[in-house]
Amino acid sequence: MNKPIKSRLATIFFLLIGMSTFLIAQEGSIAGRVTDTDTGDPLVGANVIVVGTNLGAATDVNGEYSISRVPAGAQRLNANYIGYASKSMNTDIPANGSAIGDFSMSVAALNLNEIIVTGTGTAVEKSKVGNSIGIVNMDALEDAPITSFSDILQGREKGVVMLPNGGLNGEGASIRIRGTSTLSQSNEPMIYIDGVRLDNGSGGAGPGGKPSRLDEINPDAIQRIEILKGAAAASLYGTQAASGVIQIFTKQGAISKPQFTVKVESGSSAYDKSRWKNNSGFARDQATADRMAGLFKGNSGLKPYEVISVPMVGWLYDSGSRTGVSASVRGGAPGATYFASLRASSSDGPYNESATLLGKPVGPANDKRDQFMASATLNIVPTDRLRLRLSTNYTFTDHNTIQNNNNIYGTTSLIMMGKPEHATESNATGSMAFASARETTHRQQNNEGDNTTLSFQTTYRVTDGLNVSGTFGMNSTLNKSTNLTPFGYNVDNFMSYATQGALSKGSIDKKIYSVDLKADYSGTMGAISHETVLGFQTFQTTRKAMDGGGQQFPGPGLEVLGALGSSSAGSSFSEVIEAGILAQTRIGYQDWLYTTVGVRNDANSAFGADFSTITYPRMNVSYIPTTQLGQLGPMSTLRLRAAWGQAGQQPGAFDQYTTFLPWASEFGPGLSPGNVGDPTLKPEVSTEIEFGGEVAFLNDKLAVDFQTWSRVVEDALIQRAYPPSGGFFRTQLSNIGQIDASGWEAGVDATVIRSSTMSVDLFGSISYLSEKVVSLGGAPEQKVGGSYPRYRNFLAEGWAPGTYFGAKGSWEVDSNLKYPIDSDGDGKANTEAELLAFFTSGGAGVRSGWNPVMASPTQADVDAGRAKGTGALDWYLGKPTPDYNANFGATIKLGKNWRINSMFESKFGNYGITNLTDAFRKSHGLIGRNTPDAADAESRLMNPANAGQGRLDAADDWVRKYLALSPYSGLNTIEDGDFTRWRELSVAYVLPAELAARFGARKVTLSFAARNLKIWSNYSGIDPELNSISRSDGGLNDFQQSIEAFGVPIPRSLNFSIKIGL
Repeated sequence: MNKPIKSRLATIFFLLIGMSTFLIAQEGSIAGRVTDTDTGDPLVGANVIVVGTNLGAATDVNGEYSISRVPAGAQRLNANYIGYASKSMNTDIPANGSAIGDFSMSVAALNLNEIIVTGTGTAVEKSKVGNSIGIVNMDALEDAPITSFSDILQGREKGVVMLPNGGLNGEGASIRIRGTSTLSQSNEPMIYIDGVRLDNGSGGAGPGGKPSRLDEINPDAIQRIEILKGAAAASLYGTQAASGVIQIFTKQGAISKPQFTVKVESGSSAYDKSRWKNNSGFARDQATADRMAGLFKGNSGLKPYEVISVPMVGWLYDSGSRTGVSASVRGGAPGATYFASLRASSSDGPYNESATLLGKPVGPANDKRDQFMASATLNIVPTDRLRLRLSTNYTFTDHNTIQNNNNIYGTTSLIMMGKPEHATESNATGSMAFASARETTHRQQNNEGDNTTLSFQTTYRVTDGLNVSGTFGMNSTLNKSTNLTPFGYNVDNFMSYATQGALSKGSIDKKIYSVDLKADYSGTMGAISHETVLGFQTFQTTRKAMDGGGQQFPGPGLEVLGALGSSSAGSSFSEVIEAGILAQTRIGYQDWLYTTVGVRNDANSAFGADFSTITYPRMNVSYIPTTQLGQLGPMSTLRLRAAWGQAGQQPGAFDQYTTFLPWASEFGPGLSPGNVGDPTLKPEVSTEIEFGGEVAFLNDKLAVDFQTWSRVVEDALIQRAYPPSGGFFRTQLSNIGQIDASGWEAGVDATVIRSSTMSVDLFGSISYLSEKVVSLGGAPEQKVGGSYPRYRNFLAEGWAPGTYFGAKGSWEVDSNLKYPIDSDGDGKANTEAELLAFFTSGGAGVRSGWNPVMASPTQADVDAGRAKGTGALDWYLGKPTPDYNANFGATIKLGKNWRINSMFESKFGNYGITNLTDAFRKSHGLIGRNTPDAADAESRLMNPANAGQGRLDAADDWVRKYLALSPYSGLNTIEDGDFTRWRELSVAYVLPAELAARFGARKVTLSFAARNLKIWSNYSGIDPELNSISRSDGGLNDFQQSIEAFGVPIPRSLNFSIKIGL
């Protein structure tokens, strides 16, 4: 942002504050009581707010509240309580006087009066907005097993999918809202906290275990979360909003004496070791059998070709632990309220740093994670016209992980590749390549992160109905990563790479500055109400990166960059400036019909020089027949809505430019061609239309909400080849593609039982997604992993993003083929008699003189959608995203003391998982064939006593079940990934108030919570929610998904806590 702009913004800001000193305060107060309509009982902890201000209060044990320093004149109050329909009322606040505002609230599963902010320009009731918006209230999750922001979103809102990626301690989840919105940029939604944009990326070395920046948000500081699911809702956020918007609102104080809350918790985590298949193998001679029997107890008398199974992976893992303590305080007086929170946690994942491999200790690598979080909010009301709010959040994270996933030096990977017949005292797991598993435990990965957010918000009431407001803030993240291979780490004399050690360090310093200025005016003219918003937003994002590393330390203990015998270093800097103006008008008629029209115009420094600005329009309609006509048959409430809008996705900071890279050579320094560039680059444009509504029955105790949507992304940014004659060998990013998607979402909430002794609330939701790459603009299809043949995810025209393509066996096409085996090299299946004769005299081993008979697709297969081409690896094998995502659960309250919550999550429908772990372990001759079944099949193939029919049957089993990897990539690898997981269970007991008072406490809650208790699935691999890489920051890596590759399962965690209010 240049200096003149900064100067003008600062002038506007100080004028807003300065104007208040010339105005005479006209204030009053309001007090009242909030009760249950059915029972008349007071509702304790209900929130009452003055709409459009930051004034509010919570009810006490008698259901009473009081709000001071309320601007005199007409005001609108809103009361909220979990499980009840929000109530609003209009009232007049007398100057220097007091008004009374009592609320009688009814139990309801539908709440259209809930106040929302995100995407609306100003605070407004949900009933007035025609697009869907997801809301997560933290009050409803008080007892849930939540340790991170990812836990908060998991399974809470339909259409919002969390992808855990892996089960390593502290691993960050990816977020997808309504599927894929871009093929080359990030599919992560934009994140705001208190109006300030956040870094939504990830950090760490990988390939798995990367932490998410979003898990550096203090869960204890969050009051609620609002989610915009697509362009129809997010148009006012403009460029970068096509993947959705998530806005986080932090807690604030209340007019009361200081109220302290302290929480202490302790928990454990563990992997389900049964998900790992035992390492299996057999000896080919008696000497090897004797050695195996000596190493692995319980196998005395072992003979050649007898298969043994050893739970090697389990040697590394035990039970993990977690401890945490948090404290908060809230309070205030008329004119100023405050909230502050501290949270410290330490976790040690299930990896056992004290493990031994056949008696030899592992190295210093660990999976520990420590976090410290601090948050504070201060609200100041210097006059009845001016409101000020300052909030800050800070987090420090120290994150460690072991070598992992699809990595030749991954610790768990190497163990899973081990074969018992090759095990020795110095190579306990029988590694045949790369390194011994124990050697990799000496390699360490560490990531340190600092995350700071500052937000200053001010609102000034010029006159009744006219307000101006501003949000000024910054999010600063500093990520430092270290990968250390210590001197002499090859303790088993297996590893030959960098035996004198290696070190790499990197840092990424990213800052996002946010400025948001708005003016809003509202009023009524008879039956017509109107609300108009004008605004200006600008963001500046800077990113500084440095890295350095090399090999060869002079000796142990000298493990710093300066001691390296050979080293290299690099650095980069980028800056992107965005600016946009917006306008929106909402017209209402008699509280039952609302129409909203808005537009945003954006400029962005990432746009090409030949492209200036882009406009994103929106409109939506909300119609409530039951407000107009009264109850309609069994429907106590009915609302219908429709929305249409556009949002964008910007290219990268340098994509428009032609760049050159430094090049060092024996002839001296020089330059090499870098980015091709395109001065016509513009943002992708996502156009979305949505229809939906809500209907409630039984006085709103049973509610159903639904929406169907359709989206087209045009001018999609696609990488395409540049003519080599131009001198550039890299691809060029261009606006040439198109992606189409559609889906629907439905949810049910029901209050089944509500009495003074018991309440039961049920909930459930389901969403459906269909998406297709319509055009790549003439660019060739793109494959995840490039030339690496094991990954079979493609971006191909006419197919879902990430669709799997690969090999199929002839038996999958012709079910009548008895033995799909070729023993004479003509590519055709031999007769049973020919094969029996062959395997009687030979064929002892996998593909030992014989091969499978494969199938190649024909044009008819292509036309029928069974293949994308006629090549041997062009068969359609499935897709990595499920058609359906669902959740369901219950909240039960027994008396006034017991609370029970449970939630299940399910993914199903055309859901394929690449089980690359078992593809290697079943098929690879050097680092595989070691699962129990595959080892048994190979033993039957090789055992001389099995010649003839037994060997033929073993060969048939092999090609149908175990044959995989190149040149048969994709064969016997893609599995049905449908699953249902018991995601959460919590049981809480609140001590009776009189008992808590004996301990000097206002409230005491004891709770037990569990996460990921059980999974139901036919998937045979480790876990259907794993992926070969962690959270991606965009590009083709976003489609490297649903690939299980030597990971660890999602852990089961248990947590006990005591929460004390003082």
